[in-house]
Amino acid sequence: MFLTACLTAPVSIALMKMDRFNAGNLLPNVVQKADAAFIKQLKGYQLTNGRLTGADELYRVEKEKTLLAVDLKHELKTSGENGRIKAEGGYQNALIFQSDHLIISDQSGAGFSVRYPAKAGLNDLGADHVGDFIGAMWFAQYKPLIIILACSAVFIISLFVTAVLTGGIWISKKSNMTGIRSFKEAAAAAVCGSALPAAAAMAFGMIRFDFIMMLLIHSCGSALMVSFIFRHIFKTRHHNENLQSGGNHGKSAAI
Repeated sequence: MFLTACLTAPVSIALMKMDRFNAGNLLPNVVQKADAAFIKQLKGYQLTNGRLTGADELYRVEKEKTLLAVDLKHELKTSGENGRIKAEGGYQNALIFQSDHLIISDQSGAGFSVRYPAKAGLNDLGADHVGDFIGAMWFAQYKPLIIILACSAVFIISLFVTAVLTGGIWISKKSNMTGIRSFKEAAAAAVCGSALPAAAAMAFGMIRFDFIMMLLIHSCGSALMVSFIFRHIFKTRHHNENLQSGGNHGKSAAI
């Protein structure tokens, strides 16, 4: 768990520093449908303290199975759970601004309900920045979940690497390559061999965050350290067995 914490520290810090996410990567189709005319109409409303206020009348634009709307009275209906929300009416894409949250639905299958942050505003919103605007709100709401998932992925990867190294060390017992005597001893060797690479990966991630490079440093470094452990255990055990059996020098060597 300590080694996993070392690896997750740079990941958590990097995600905490992020304040926006390009929604075009997650919702590529609906972001492109928000044109300048709809954004101009939207800027006639006020978004303050997480609430959208303005004309109560429903404003909607329909084109090519895409729905763009401002619905302060929640007249438009949606279905599905968060993550798979769809606007009812056969729309493939939907962008619905309601009084306290935003409904986003893409034909790729993704659909979310996103609350307005307290500091969000519409003054700087333009047709070219809709993806950044939506991404910032989406990332602010789901950042804790993303951090948990990222840390869980690091833990699973670290556990997998340790299990592979443990299995490799333990199997070497069958071919007498090492003097490993139990699976517990093999696991201890794998964990101890991963300590220095995990510290090196953490230091690298603190200086310049690159998740792939961190994994390479950890996995390759662990394999290298385990190879040194192989050599040390083999030489030490082989030497001790020679002493116990008298080696090449008779009983005087054992004494």
